[in-house]
Amino acid sequence: MYPPHRLAAIPALLCVAALLLTGCSGGGDGKPAPPSCSPAEPPPRSPTERDRDTVNRDDINGDGHADMVVNNWDWAMDPKAGGEWHNSRFVAFAAPGGTKPSAAVRLTGRYVKPVPSLTPSPFADDTSTQFTGDLDDDGHADIVVSNRVLRGEKLMPEQHVIWGGPDGPAGATKLPAGVRPATAVGDFDDDGALDLLTLAADPDGDADLKPQHATVLHGPLNRDGGVPRTTSSLDVGHGGWASVEHTVVGDFDGDGRDDLVTKAEYDEEDARFEEDMPEDVIDATFYRGTAEGLKPAGSVPGITSTESDYPDGSTPVATGDFDGDGHQDILASQDDERAVAVYGSDKGPGRGKSRASRLGKLRTALSAAVGDVNGDGRDDIATRSQGKNSRNDQVTVMLGGKDGLSASDTCRNITIDRSSIDPSPQRSGDDSYFGWDVHLADLDTDGHDELLISTFGSNKPRKDGGYWILRGTKDGPSTTDPRFIKTKDFGRG
Repeated sequence: MYPPHRLAAIPALLCVAALLLTGCSGGGDGKPAPPSCSPAEPPPRSPTERDRDTVNRDDINGDGHADMVVNNWDWAMDPKAGGEWHNSRFVAFAAPGGTKPSAAVRLTGRYVKPVPSLTPSPFADDTSTQFTGDLDDDGHADIVVSNRVLRGEKLMPEQHVIWGGPDGPAGATKLPAGVRPATAVGDFDDDGALDLLTLAADPDGDADLKPQHATVLHGPLNRDGGVPRTTSSLDVGHGGWASVEHTVVGDFDGDGRDDLVTKAEYDEEDARFEEDMPEDVIDATFYRGTAEGLKPAGSVPGITSTESDYPDGSTPVATGDFDGDGHQDILASQDDERAVAVYGSDKGPGRGKSRASRLGKLRTALSAAVGDVNGDGRDDIATRSQGKNSRNDQVTVMLGGKDGLSASDTCRNITIDRSSIDPSPQRSGDDSYFGWDVHLADLDTDGHDELLISTFGSNKPRKDGGYWILRGTKDGPSTTDPRFIKTKDFGRG
């Protein structure tokens, strides 16, 4: 289901002092890092490490560089009706020197019907999803878009695959109404073709204990109707006792096949609690990818509630290789305000030498991105974090290391607030929703992912929303040369 920056460059003496407050990794402006913050060494290549570039997961136009797909909102003024929020999906293409907004391709209105205008907080009501992967095996990543469309007085679900091509998006196929909600792509059988994972709706506490199926549409998919090569299905709801709401996909055991981790949620009035739930039912399960399909392989320490330091366990949000050992790890949220990293191993996630690490108060449930900002071969994370008050949100970047992510290593934790990159005057009480959407992507093709921080003005007069783009460097994201692009300018050549 269902994703920075650095402090402005300052003299080394001040940098050491700043470490005590916000973290510092050397300025991101080409100046050497302080002695206490030595540059990260690239990880050794694991013998079981999978080359995840053998299948195209995010390069829409096939030029060898990952592109970025965005789901955002514009505030547009209508002379007759006043202001309205408008959905604005687009693809931003990577290019030497940086992405060119005019070259972006808009998806809303061309390939995807816009969802109804929402106000005042569209991002809070937006349940649509999108992700990428080469599903027809033509060498170009495709885009899976799920959203709701207003038909009459009802909001009805729709799913499309927007096919990639040498010039970007090149046509779309509406998936049949009977296809369950798509949640992720992965190569679960290691045949070199990406598969599409779908998940049935949860039983909603139905005392009849109906199974909840996850179905894999094995690729390649045919562009005519999105027909898969074959399908396989399994009940991830433990016979109806679990209500799976969250899934993440990655090669957690390092065997070359993608795996699945599920997490269930329960309502306080769930009818199943009136029955005698079997003792072997767990709320988070690891499913190992095999040549015969996904197979259950036990619990997930750090995510499963009975094997977590938090009563409800953790909610998986995103995946990445944070320690560079060739196993995908899991970024998870606890109660929307705390984060934890659960590490992969040969035995599965949470079962290795380094099982999990607490990451402190990060709003990973609201916005989270994974990428390699400093180009050291390990994945980093960027996520919204709490500032001094509710109107002073920040973005925190944690750089991966040989031991994974660390909340205590100030050299690898970088905090950015709006005032550090936005020179415009800021009024008291001005809520800009800074960081409500974040991305990490190498949009200038230099081997370091840029940090994109979304912002828009909710107060009147409203300010144009857009993205601050912070250049990636070996020390982390740079704040010395931020670039701001208005959302409405993407795809407006």
